[in-house]
Amino acid sequence: MYISLHGNPHESEVIMPSPLNIRDIGQDRKAALELEAKATGRSIAEVVRDWIDAGIARSRAERDRAAWIASAKEGIADESLHLEQNGPSLARFRQV
Repeated sequence: MYISLHGNPHESEVIMPSPLNIRDIGQDRKAALELEAKATGRSIAEVVRDWIDAGIARSRAERDRAAWIASAKEGIADESLHLEQNGPSLARFRQV
């Protein structure tokens, strides 16, 4: 199995699947899972897999967003420094 890290297909790592065995998730969680499975007409395993996939996708999206924000902040800092040193200039952005 190949897992892409940080959404970059060139940065992938081989991760071998391991058995997942949640021994004590509590009676309330078990009951909630059973009710959700019955309400959606799916198995508990399908519900759990979908929720895990959704959680992983959300986590990746949050990391990607944080990386984009950090990159944008660096760009803003660079632009601010350039403006301090050189003043505003449209010539910087002109294509010849």
